[in-house]
Amino acid sequence: MKAPKIKLQEISTHVALAVTFIGVLSLTACGGGGSSGSAATTPANLSAVQQNYESFTLASNGGAHYLRGSLLISSSSTGALTVSPSSSLFTQDSSLPQSPATSGPQMLTTGMSTVASGFAVPTLTPDRYLVNGAVVTEAIPAQVQVSYVGDNVQETDYATDGKTVTMTLLGTNYTNVPLSGAISASPSELFDDSALGLITNTVNGSSLYNKSATWQAGAAYMKVTRQVVGDTVFVGDCVAPATTGNNITPCSTTISTLEAFFPFTSANDGKTYNLSDGQIVTLAGGIRAWVANTLMNTATPEYRVLYQNNGEIFEGALMKDGTTLSLFPAGSTTAQNFYIFLNKAAVQSISSALTF
Repeated sequence: MKAPKIKLQEISTHVALAVTFIGVLSLTACGGGGSSGSAATTPANLSAVQQNYESFTLASNGGAHYLRGSLLISSSSTGALTVSPSSSLFTQDSSLPQSPATSGPQMLTTGMSTVASGFAVPTLTPDRYLVNGAVVTEAIPAQVQVSYVGDNVQETDYATDGKTVTMTLLGTNYTNVPLSGAISASPSELFDDSALGLITNTVNGSSLYNKSATWQAGAAYMKVTRQVVGDTVFVGDCVAPATTGNNITPCSTTISTLEAFFPFTSANDGKTYNLSDGQIVTLAGGIRAWVANTLMNTATPEYRVLYQNNGEIFEGALMKDGTTLSLFPAGSTTAQNFYIFLNKAAVQSISSALTF
């Protein structure tokens, strides 16, 4: 007789700019870095930030790898573990063809790869944004242009049309950490702040990876700190039905003004908002919107937004200019202002260590 199934999911996805709406939870991450440990020529005019970024992100160094996953596990009466084939453990990959310092702005090469043999890469749900009064959908695979601004790294994300900018991020710190020895003896932040913690959980006394496994030569991870450039508004379905394109489900089709809409209880965060709980502003594109005075309960600081458009009321969330992207480490409600990418050697080490 089998025990109940256990589902292990990755840490908070708010690091990936996720905003939760009815029926939609986006699990994306933009840009990043990863290195196989091979050497590449570094332009002399790079800042330390840009050098660290390129040491992971240049295609000649193995590309960028952001680990994600969701494991559905069952155990038998004898304690044997079975991982459902509907589980996933994968990386979102990106690489930089050339250095922007020598070749100008570069488009990242992006994609996804499974880490666990036999597991499919899931279909991701894209984020939606309000840009100049119109809803646009991010591109999957991501379309990201990288340029250097001062000493920093700027990444510009585009919508499905390849032209509309959805979000711009400024990378201000990239810290590279080499890995060696047993995977089980790695820094705790690697388990707490990345999806590596999924496989290092012990289930009914059994392990999901070989605890004697070691990191391959050249394995490393990179801690990334980025800020949002410009106010950014995420949007999504206020109520059912769930959608995935540019036509999101409004909160109301009969109330056309914000003043007449309150009080409002959001199905997305369960909170009741009154008109006096925020301020009415004008967003880019002339959109009239109400923005809450207090933050939502998210790792990356976000504010609830309601806006009126074409006689309807819609819901969203605002990240203000300069906001640092953050995540909740596993088991913690204290936000961490960096997130982790692996290089190619680290990903290969993890794949080889799996016991499922």
